Amino acid sequence: MGKVLKQDYNTYLNYLILAYAFLLPLSRAGVVLLSFLMILLWFAEGNFAYKKRLLLQSKAIWALAAFIVYNLLSIAWSDNPVNAFAYVKKYWYFFPLVIIYTSIKKEYIDKALSFFITGMFISEIIAYGIFFELWHFKNISPQNPTPFMHHIEYSVFLAFTALLLLTRIFATDDWKTKAIYSLFFVTMTGNLFLTAGRTGQLAFLLGLFVVAMVSFKNKLKAFLIFVVLAAIVLPLAFRYSHTFHDRIEAAEENLMHLETKGGYCTSWGSRIGAWVVSQDMIAQHPIVGVGIDDNMKTFYHLIETKYPQMICPGNALVHMHNQYLQILTQTGIIGVIFLLLIFYAIAIIPIQDPEYRRIKYIYLTVILFAFVSDVLLHRQFSMALFAFIVGLLLAQYRMEHEA
Repeated sequence: MGKVLKQDYNTYLNYLILAYAFLLPLSRAGVVLLSFLMILLWFAEGNFAYKKRLLLQSKAIWALAAFIVYNLLSIAWSDNPVNAFAYVKKYWYFFPLVIIYTSIKKEYIDKALSFFITGMFISEIIAYGIFFELWHFKNISPQNPTPFMHHIEYSVFLAFTALLLLTRIFATDDWKTKAIYSLFFVTMTGNLFLTAGRTGQLAFLLGLFVVAMVSFKNKLKAFLIFVVLAAIVLPLAFRYSHTFHDRIEAAEENLMHLETKGGYCTSWGSRIGAWVVSQDMIAQHPIVGVGIDDNMKTFYHLIETKYPQMICPGNALVHMHNQYLQILTQTGIIGVIFLLLIFYAIAIIPIQDPEYRRIKYIYLTVILFAFVSDVLLHRQFSMALFAFIVGLLLAQYRMEHEA
């Protein structure tokens, strides 16, 4: 009876994973609710000896656990432990990674990926409807049609999904399937360049090169395909997407007039300002940082006392707009080492399946580049995407070694 009940728990848990994958790009509340329900069923499912063995043998799990534990320890040198703990506790969004890794069934891995793509397709339809003013949605502007999340996050989701579709175009020999994926790739890429998310757009271009290189044995052919795709996408985006065109020109304008009055109060200017001010913070506390929650207080103290040209009334940064700088100023070089160990451990997961091996490279390329522009490991949707993709990669590895 107990064994049957555990099987029922596992079946329901796999259904929840599919729902989680589908709602991942669509609903903050859905991510929270389903994460909570998955955790409850995972504990009810039991089988902890097996799960413990899996967790202990995974380098990625060890690295992630070390990163979180070190962040918890860093609360000790924070001036505001309550706020610091509130910051760190958000890492509970990573727990679905553990659940997917240990409990998903083999037949649900591909389904989960398909459910995620379907969720992205629905978000794309809504975004295009907003752009063409077919409907209004939560006061979202047609100039930046990002219906469910911040435009930087959405651009990363779009870049990753578009590149995933591109790998499937290259991998399949069936022309009907290739045509469907090609249509979806074109609309997904179009959606990417309609948004204001330059981070995802640049990550997409870098990802194009990676996809070409991992999809073809002939590297000259791969490079030529990358050049052709980039030569098609960029001019079309610049000509037909007013948002992309305007954002590129705004970036150039920001950089040219950085030292003029208000130059550091622009999108690019504030990011460059964060790099400048962070150098002082890192020089003072290179090993363990200034503390979680304390880094932004120190940041603004330095601006007021040393960099008055960067004062921007009514336009205060709440973080460094750079994952590496955020961790480096919060928890020092040690924190960055733990962060990089996570992604090194993911990179060396020995996956045999070619599609999931390509997914690994695509995700690593997109996310590690996107870290330069935002603190994506502390944004809900991006944390959930990390948990989902890494969970699937580890689950695929588990299936290949249990077979």
